[in-house]
Amino acid sequence: MAATAVNQGSSAVGTSVLALDLLARERAGTPAVGTSLEDMAGELEDARKGLLDSVPATAAERGLHREVISALVRAEAALGLARQALAAKDSRGDTADTPGFRAAQTALAASAKELKGLRQRLGTGR
Repeated sequence: MAATAVNQGSSAVGTSVLALDLLARERAGTPAVGTSLEDMAGELEDARKGLLDSVPATAAERGLHREVISALVRAEAALGLARQALAAKDSRGDTADTPGFRAAQTALAASAKELKGLRQRLGTGR
C-alpha cells in the first residue's frame, strides 16, 4: 500500500511542478493551472487517506508507513503554497516569478525529491 501511495503522490507532485513551469513560461494560463493544482491536491489527499486506512503488519512497515504519510503531508503543504501563490497572482496580478511562486516551486521540488527517494527505496521508481 505504501508503494501505491508514493507513486500516486509522486505523480501528483510531478504534475504540479509541470503546471507551475508551464505557467512561468506562459505556456498555460491561470485557469488551467488552477484546475490542475486542484486535481493534484485531490490525488495527494486520496493517496494519504488510502494509506491511513491501511494497517501495517510489522514494526518496519509501520515506520515506513509513518514516513510516507509525513512525506505526503509535506507534499500537500507544498501544493497548498502553490495554490495560494496562484490565487494571489490572480487577485493581485502578480507574475509567475514572485517570491510566493518561487517558494512553492522550491517546496514542490523538495517533495518531488523526497518522494523519488521513497520510490527508489520501495523499488517502484528510478
